[in-house]
Amino acid sequence: MSPWYLKVKTSQTKHSGPLPEQSGIALVVTLILLLVLMVMGAGISYLASMQSDLVSAVANKPISIEAGETCFDNAIEWFSTSAGKSWVNGVGASYDLAATGAPLSGKTVLADTIPQGQADSRSTKFKDRAGRASYSSCIVQKLASTSSLGVGTEVGVSNGYGASTFTYTIKITALGNYNVPLTGGAINTQFWQSNSSRSALEAVVQYTP
Repeated sequence: MSPWYLKVKTSQTKHSGPLPEQSGIALVVTLILLLVLMVMGAGISYLASMQSDLVSAVANKPISIEAGETCFDNAIEWFSTSAGKSWVNGVGASYDLAATGAPLSGKTVLADTIPQGQADSRSTKFKDRAGRASYSSCIVQKLASTSSLGVGTEVGVSNGYGASTFTYTIKITALGNYNVPLTGGAINTQFWQSNSSRSALEAVVQYTP
């Protein structure tokens, strides 16, 4: 018999017993590390999203303010119309000019900034941005009216007096929006955009026809 037979037999005998028990600690540690990394990644992603929304809100705040100021411009222009004159000379009760069906409904910053007497050659990106800036509320209310009476003429020369000048004190309250989805005048929260911005503005102006 070959002398190699005993060596092979001995080797087979050494490994024929049961395998040692496995505790699986390496697998448990690996799973824990994966869980920690997943939680860290989710947390970093959430913080990055929040910071991005904050930056967008700050960056887009000026254009929502501009939308509110557009309400002031449009309201003062409306005072010069026949309907505006009737309102100013009347009671001047609170009136939302931007409500559905009202004179200033659906106005945007783009419509208020088109150069007069010139072709609108501004970029498409600017037009898109300005077209998404509008005001959803533009409430006017007459607070007071004062008059400066004209000076009379010399007695015996004429019985007329100069024209009186009326000055009206009017409060204008506006809600300016940028990229804010609206249903009527209310925010549609189901379609809220992360870079949307809204500003509330109020001004008291003196208007002399």
